[in-house]
Amino acid sequence: MRTENLHSLAFRIIYAAMAQARIKSPGTGSPRRTRSAPKPRAKVAITLRLDAARAEQLQAIAEAENRTLTNYVETALIRDLSMRDEATRVITMRAAPGTATRISPEDVVRGDEESDIAYAKRQALLVDLWAIPDGG
Repeated sequence: MRTENLHSLAFRIIYAAMAQARIKSPGTGSPRRTRSAPKPRAKVAITLRLDAARAEQLQAIAEAENRTLTNYVETALIRDLSMRDEATRVITMRAAPGTATRISPEDVVRGDEESDIAYAKRQALLVDLWAIPDGG
């Protein structure tokens, strides 16, 4: 009976030592990861139907950029989504205390070599932006 208890105790000690050795990396003594890192989300396969002329045009562009057609299309879509995200951002303008709450179109300085149309559009935009009430 006493021998069985000693065997049981020895087994528990050896088992605990083995379990502890498994947790540590060999040679470093530092704990090893017990869980794997979360896997990145898998990409979803889609089917895209294009007319032959556009498919050839996209293939030519992809080859010129040393990409696969799939990679080129994915990159173009990501670029388009980024531009859309950027277009929805809010622009905050800050003005120094004492700055006029309104400006007139004549206050807008014309840029060198700026066309009449571009200058008129910029004047109108700045006057409209300046007229937005202060949120603070």
